[in-house]
Amino acid sequence: MNRCKASVYILLSLILLCVISLMELQHQCREYLLLVDDVIAAVDKQQTDHALLAFDQMEQHWEPYHDINGIFVNGSELDSIREIMSGLRPLISDGHPEVRAELLKLRSLVLSVYQEELPEIWHIL
Repeated sequence: MNRCKASVYILLSLILLCVISLMELQHQCREYLLLVDDVIAAVDKQQTDHALLAFDQMEQHWEPYHDINGIFVNGSELDSIREIMSGLRPLISDGHPEVRAELLKLRSLVLSVYQEELPEIWHIL
């Protein structure tokens, strides 16, 4: 009977850990999406200085975002976000018309980090 109780406790602990990690991942992605949206809004208003400041803030939050989410997701998903970020500064400062598309791609990748971790019933079965 004790083995059965221990097994149930272990199972419940794993389920709790999964739920907590999913909530933390959602929180991190939401915060980073707000930073990306701030850059997009500044680019849409053609405020280059504000866009560069918002981009700097986004870059400053990259390390904590990467470190925390790297625990939960595959690193290649985060590497693709970093690749897009590395080319954004020159596009923003030049006012290049492609910057909005790159920012929307970045936003989509950040959003997909969380969405790909959501459990779906056919994956569980």
